[in-house]
Amino acid sequence: MYGCNNPTSPKIPNELPNEDLINYDMNLSVINPGSQIETVNLEWNIYNESDFIKYEITNENNDNIITLTDKNEHNCTIDMPTATFQKIYLTIELESNIIKDSIEIFTRDITPITNFSGLANVDDWSTSLTWTPTDEIDSIFLNYKIYRLNSLDYNQFSDLENCNCKLTELSDKSNSSYIDNGDFNLGEEYFYLIQTNTLNNNSRSSFIQSNLSSIDYSCMPTFSQTPTPNASQSEYNKIILNWSHSLNETEFYELQIWRSESEEINPLNGTLLISITDFNKNDFSDYYNIGDGTAWFYKIKLIDVHGNESITDIIMGNSHP
Repeated sequence: MYGCNNPTSPKIPNELPNEDLINYDMNLSVINPGSQIETVNLEWNIYNESDFIKYEITNENNDNIITLTDKNEHNCTIDMPTATFQKIYLTIELESNIIKDSIEIFTRDITPITNFSGLANVDDWSTSLTWTPTDEIDSIFLNYKIYRLNSLDYNQFSDLENCNCKLTELSDKSNSSYIDNGDFNLGEEYFYLIQTNTLNNNSRSSFIQSNLSSIDYSCMPTFSQTPTPNASQSEYNKIILNWSHSLNETEFYELQIWRSESEEINPLNGTLLISITDFNKNDFSDYYNIGDGTAWFYKIKLIDVHGNESITDIIMGNSHP
C-alpha cells in the first residue's frame, strides 16, 4: 500500500496548507505500528541545522519520557502496557524557536485462540472442545486456562480470578482440543472460555462458546446511527475515525479497523490496521502511510463475546492536501 498515490476520490477538500516558518519536515512516525506487545518504536527526520538544542518526548500529561541532545539521533523505544494507547509529543528545541508534533501510539493485545467450538455428547453429556491454537510468540507463551459456567453470566466471565469456574490448564501451545467429563446434568447448557496466558502476565480470552451449538446467544452488536461512524476530511498527515455502538462492557469483545486504498477494494480485503480491545475507546487516528491530499477507505467491524459481528459500510476519509 502506498500512501502517496494520486487521490482515488474527487471529494478531497480544496484547501491549501499553511506555509511552514521553518524549512523542516519532522515526519514523526511509528516503525511497524501495532506489531509489539509492550513497546513502540518511534522515528523522525534528523534536524540538521546548527541552532539545535535537544529532542524531547513527552506524554499527554507533559511528563518527560526521553530527552536526546544528539541531533543525529532520530528514533527511540517507548515502553507501554499491552493493548494500550497513548498520545506522544515530540518537541525539537532550537536556540530561538521550537518545533512540535504529536502522534497516537499503541501496543497490540495478546493473540487469542480462534475457531473455538464446543459440542455435547448425547450419551454422557461430556463436552468436546476444539480450537485453533494461538499464533502468539513461542518464547512468551505460558498456558491455556479453560473455564466453564452453567449459566450465562457475563460478569462472572469478566472476573476469571474470582469466578470459581476454572477447569484446567494446558501448557502445550499446540493443544487444540479438550474433553470435559464433568459431573453434568443431562440436557443442561454449559458455557466455555479459553484464556491464552503469557510469561509476562498478559492474557487474552477467547469468545464464549456453548456446548449446544444450535443455540445462538447473540448480543446483537450494532453501530449507533446518530452519529454514524465517520472519518475526518481535512487533517494533516492523518485520518481520524469515530464511532459508537450498542454493546456494554461485558458483551464487547473487540473492534477491528480495516483499510483499503481504493473504493473499488473492499477494506476487509485490504489491511487490518488494529484490533481494539479497550471498550472505552471510540476513536482512532490513522497516521500510517497516509500522505497529503489522499483518500483512504475503511470498514469497522464490531464483535461481541460470542463472535457475532456488525460491519459498517465503507467510510471514506481524506487527509489535508
